Amino acid sequence: MPVVDILMRKDQNKESEKHADNAFRHQRRNVYALYVIALLLLFSLFGWFLKEQREQEIASAEAQSDARASLIGEWVESIFSQTYHVLVSVADLQNMPDVVSATQMSRMLSDRHRYAPLVQRVVLLDSQGIMIASSGDNHYQGADFSDQDFYKVLSDPDYPMEDIVTPLYWSSEEQTYSLIHALRLTDSSGAFAGMASARVASQAFADMVNQMQIRQGESIALVDATLKLIARNPGDERTQTGGQVEGVTVQRVLDSGQTPWSDVMWSSLDQRERIFWVQRIENYPIWVAVGMDLDEVLAGWRQRAGITIGIFIAIVLLGAWGVRHYLKRIRLAQLLQHRLKELDQARTQAQTGEAQLRTLINSIQDLIIVFDQNNQMTYMHALDEGMLLKGKDSLLGKHYNEVMPPGLSKRFDTVFEQVRQHRQAVTLEYQLRVPRGEHFFQTVASPLVHPDGRFSGTLLVARDITEAKQSEAELNIAAAAFQAHLGIIIADAEGKILKANPMFTQITGYSEAEVIGRDAKMFNSNRHDPGFYRRLWRSVKQQGRWEGEVWNQRKNGDIFPEWVVISSIRNADQQLTHYVATVVDISERKAAEQEIHQLAFYDSVTGLANRRLFMDRLGAALKEARRHRSYGALLLIDIDHFKQVNDVFGHPIGDRLLQGVARLLHQQLRESDTLARLGGDEFAILIQSLDTDATKAAQLAELIAHKLMVAIRRTSSLIEHSVSVTASIGITLLNYSTDEQNEYLQQADMALFQAKARGRDTLCFFDPDMQATLLASTHLERDLRQAQALDQWQLYYQPQVEVNGKTTGVEALLRWQHPERGLVSPGDFIPLLESTGLIIEVGAWVLEKACYQLASWAQHDRFCHLTMSVNISPLQFHDAEFIPRITAIFERTQAPLDRLKLEVTESLFVDAHDSARDKMLFLKALGVRLSLDDFGTGYSSLAYLAQLPLDQLKIDQSFVRQVLTSSANAAIVESTIALAKSLNLEVIAEGVETQAQQAWLFAHGCHAYQGYLFGRPVTIGALEAELDVS
Repeated sequence: MPVVDILMRKDQNKESEKHADNAFRHQRRNVYALYVIALLLLFSLFGWFLKEQREQEIASAEAQSDARASLIGEWVESIFSQTYHVLVSVADLQNMPDVVSATQMSRMLSDRHRYAPLVQRVVLLDSQGIMIASSGDNHYQGADFSDQDFYKVLSDPDYPMEDIVTPLYWSSEEQTYSLIHALRLTDSSGAFAGMASARVASQAFADMVNQMQIRQGESIALVDATLKLIARNPGDERTQTGGQVEGVTVQRVLDSGQTPWSDVMWSSLDQRERIFWVQRIENYPIWVAVGMDLDEVLAGWRQRAGITIGIFIAIVLLGAWGVRHYLKRIRLAQLLQHRLKELDQARTQAQTGEAQLRTLINSIQDLIIVFDQNNQMTYMHALDEGMLLKGKDSLLGKHYNEVMPPGLSKRFDTVFEQVRQHRQAVTLEYQLRVPRGEHFFQTVASPLVHPDGRFSGTLLVARDITEAKQSEAELNIAAAAFQAHLGIIIADAEGKILKANPMFTQITGYSEAEVIGRDAKMFNSNRHDPGFYRRLWRSVKQQGRWEGEVWNQRKNGDIFPEWVVISSIRNADQQLTHYVATVVDISERKAAEQEIHQLAFYDSVTGLANRRLFMDRLGAALKEARRHRSYGALLLIDIDHFKQVNDVFGHPIGDRLLQGVARLLHQQLRESDTLARLGGDEFAILIQSLDTDATKAAQLAELIAHKLMVAIRRTSSLIEHSVSVTASIGITLLNYSTDEQNEYLQQADMALFQAKARGRDTLCFFDPDMQATLLASTHLERDLRQAQALDQWQLYYQPQVEVNGKTTGVEALLRWQHPERGLVSPGDFIPLLESTGLIIEVGAWVLEKACYQLASWAQHDRFCHLTMSVNISPLQFHDAEFIPRITAIFERTQAPLDRLKLEVTESLFVDAHDSARDKMLFLKALGVRLSLDDFGTGYSSLAYLAQLPLDQLKIDQSFVRQVLTSSANAAIVESTIALAKSLNLEVIAEGVETQAQQAWLFAHGCHAYQGYLFGRPVTIGALEAELDVS
């Protein structure tokens, strides 16, 4: 299914490829470095070559342009040379006699430029700029040219040149452009006498330029000082004479006077990028601009550059292919070494991962649904199918519109469209009725995308948030309820009440109308002094706020506690305008605090101080005793047989008894004394300052204790039942030697324990010797719990023999080798093992150790006939894990069970007789032999002896030791032997210490023995040594 494929996608063998990737990455880096260095060198070489070729092409074009410009300059100079000679030739006409008419003068001027066809007209001006004559008609004779620029320049004595050529000049009469070449005329004294000017038509320059043969993309232009076009080849309507040449760069170059000048730029005339060579014609304000189309100039270079670049790209691609092919071979060689191993690992990981992922998905509480591109359900996970509208099988393959309510389907349409369009997760909350009822769900719809980026479907994860919604609603209700329980009043700056909310009127009992306009002092209860209110208002004025507990008075006169928060309100000018006070009636809270205090420090049944309060007062009493060097007393009182009263008459009667005892005890004590109930039926009394002398203090304490015991005996009359009520009392004196409270409690408890041991209804003072005994027992128990961990247990073995003295078996006996005490007596630590429950764990250790020894003996001919007896405690036998534990020991040790003998005691059958018999039958079925130890010392019954699968009776040593001196013991032993024979049981006597005891036992039919007569308990090494000797 798609969801499994998507969710179970994992990183594949990243760790296994890491080493190969590192090695390959190192080699690839070296190859790439060499390849890049070679490409950089090759690129630099090709770049340098192309740059040199381009510069050579541009230099060649500039050289050609320079030659063109020089040729044109020579042509222009030749034209102005002709006009100069014409002007020089007419200079002598300025001295002609006045009798010469203008017509004659005009004719003379025409004769002067007859051989200069480019000159259109020659004009002669006097020193005032008045035209004297012209080579054309004399229509303008007498005209004033003094305002012309060329006249102003030449008439200036500071102008260094004798002639000037003007920029293009437009003649409105002739409708043509021309250039004027003017020559300054001087008299014999060198003074300015006028000037002669020759007008040259611009067409002459155009004809000259157009005669030149130009190449494709080439242009030649003449420009005057004002950037007006004189002539251009090629020409069109945009390049006519007089046209303005635009360009900031050109203007800046002409203004600087730099010549020649070359640059690549766009032509403003035909909008083509050219290499321009601009050169000024010497001595004349005319520039020659030769332009060559950059594309034409570089056409050949670009073709060669394209071929070169193609060669470079081919080299790069070929090199890249070679590098890639080389690296691919290296990569394949490296990966091939890992792939086979990785395939096996990947298959195992995939199977494990799929199983783990399925387990993980199956543990998810949320509902998971996968939709394909058509919004049809293809996968579904629901730990609780109660979240589904229908069963899984009926939903798969269906569109959500087929199962969802119409309103919810439209919302899903919007969500699914957003997921498809934006490829982002969208969250939706909705309410839906499912088989379990109406539920709220929070759904996250996420896009499923193929590795190639295609949208493949939608993943929907829905969570049941019904409980969260319910909690949210409950919190909102609680918040609203909290707000509703706040009383609020608003007062002006003078303290006059302006507004009160309903809760405030409910708290105080006043209506809103009754408080409006009145001072808030109306609620004072007179419980606080004036200083309290002064401090309150000082805080409000200085800090803007006060919060605290106030006791006020209701309308009905009741005084009650409130929690009041008063805040001052100020305007933008920081002027006080209002006070706002919130009020909460805390009567119930105060009552609850009192109740909590009562519960925390007082007993709920008797009303007396509890342990916590008693310990506080005990600490104070000890400090008081130290300060005054006086003695006090601590009495612990325990009601005798109180549990029987509870069991017989019930807990209500028991509580009444406790209450009666508490009341009568309280009547016998002083006000300074403390009476407490520590728990159950145990009371404690603290009596301070009895006397500075210990003996007198003890006598007073004893006297008080007797009075208390008498009072307690009277309690039986209070419970309406004929019950004799007595008490045991433990007493210890409080002195100034120590402040340890627990130590005094322990002393009183020990004294109480001793009083109970003496038969109850008595009192007892603390005895230090008793404390030492109990302390020693405590230390022994502590060491006992560490014995097994510290390997302090040992097994000793005592032989069991027949009449002929042959050893037939041994009994395994536990010994404790204490590092300080040495071998501890079993009588000291065995009862502790029983009382602490450690016997279960230690007994299992003994059995396992014995079984291992039995298994070892089975391998030796000298010892393989021996049996092993092991004692089993009733606590151990009744443990629920006894059978599994013992079975496991048998399996581990592989001991011969027919040689194993488990010794049990009579107390085993007092309770759970059937359970014990079943366990014994189970052991019997395994081949284990069973012996009844200490027979006759406890609960003896012929009925159970006949039913139990026993193999042996063991006569207790207490009877055997006195068999020769006590007729009663002799009768018991003789009866036991007879009973064993009647039940077909073996019989063995323990504690045999003398030959006479053995002889008596043999005479009465007992043929198996164990005791010091045949051997004391010894270690396994010593035992085996003794057996070898025998």
